[in-house]
Amino acid sequence: MSLSKSVSFARAAISNAAIRNIHGLGVDLVYVPRITALLYRKPVYLAKFSQRILHEAEYVRATSMIDCRERHDLFIARCWAIKEALFKSLDNGRQSCFQMRDWNTIDPTSSRPTVSGGSINKDEAFFVTVTHDGDYLLAAVIRGQSEEMSQ
Repeated sequence: MSLSKSVSFARAAISNAAIRNIHGLGVDLVYVPRITALLYRKPVYLAKFSQRILHEAEYVRATSMIDCRERHDLFIARCWAIKEALFKSLDNGRQSCFQMRDWNTIDPTSSRPTVSGGSINKDEAFFVTVTHDGDYLLAAVIRGQSEEMSQ
């Protein structure tokens, strides 16, 4: 996809996401085999790592996927990348008290990535997108003012 098409796509996505003013942008690229290596270097590390970074709902979903190692690793990498991108989109004050496990990236009503929990202000909106190809997964988060609150 060309850069001009990517920019057009991003503008359309922002319009559709009901974000009026952009206050932050975060992007994170994850090499999925690195996450796999971290998760399986010691058996006890998988549980500790997962509990440290995953929200309760994400932890439940991750445990249900553990038998399918590839999907499980990709899910953990997805959560990590979204939360890293989210962290980068926040201002310094909110970054200082950021805890990954306080944020949920699962939308119970669809398979689309989302951000909930944490310390979302009532006038904030987040646009989240994730893509992966082979061993790489990329997440982007745009933080802005909610369309409804600005009217």
